[in-house]
Amino acid sequence: MLNVKQLPAKIESIKAYSDKLRVFRLRLSRNDGFSFVPGQFVMLSLPGLVDSNGRKIAKAYSIASSPSEQDVIDLCIVNYPNGVLSTPLFKLNVGDEVIITGPYGMFQLKKPVGNGTVFIAGGTGLAPLIGMLRSLYAEGYKEKLWLFYSVSEPKLFMFREELLRYSKNKGLKLVVSTSNPDSSWSFEKGRVTSTLPKFASEISREVQFYLCGPPEMVTDIIKVLEQLGFKKENIHKEQW
Repeated sequence: MLNVKQLPAKIESIKAYSDKLRVFRLRLSRNDGFSFVPGQFVMLSLPGLVDSNGRKIAKAYSIASSPSEQDVIDLCIVNYPNGVLSTPLFKLNVGDEVIITGPYGMFQLKKPVGNGTVFIAGGTGLAPLIGMLRSLYAEGYKEKLWLFYSVSEPKLFMFREELLRYSKNKGLKLVVSTSNPDSSWSFEKGRVTSTLPKFASEISREVQFYLCGPPEMVTDIIKVLEQLGFKKENIHKEQW
């Protein structure tokens, strides 16, 4: 059963990757027994922000932080044109208050997590997956893991230094790609559906896959994985 709480939180830090993409680190003003499992999401709202009918405006965002970081919630947020929540949110500053309600969702790791487990993310779909990685490494996980991560342009490579550190020190096989590389890009080129087949021979046909990203991307990846001989029952997804 979900242990849903509604709690105030303050913006502790804001990391801007572009004028449209930011990672907000929130710190709960109080806990009240709030806890979550990596992969879950919260509903985010702002004090006093309502629609024309007086109803609270709230949007769902996956938690990118690990439960081991007590009272901290990281959210990866895109500011869409005329976004009813994201536009006013992007005007806030460190120290301002927001409201979270949750956790929700059943997109969770199956335990035990096997050697060679594969994570595949597109854009801000990285959020629940890096939450899973952070949690596993905080628990001392030492087996090999894969992360295939596709970004629309190089500057939107979120948590870059952290992921490169995991790749160097934690045994993470990191495969990052973009269809719009610049001259400094040293990773894969193209969509994740084109990079996956290059590494398929190194991945066991028995491993679990965790996918998150835009619906079309997730659908395309599932087709590619099935064509490569991976089992559909081992593919777990979260779509926006």
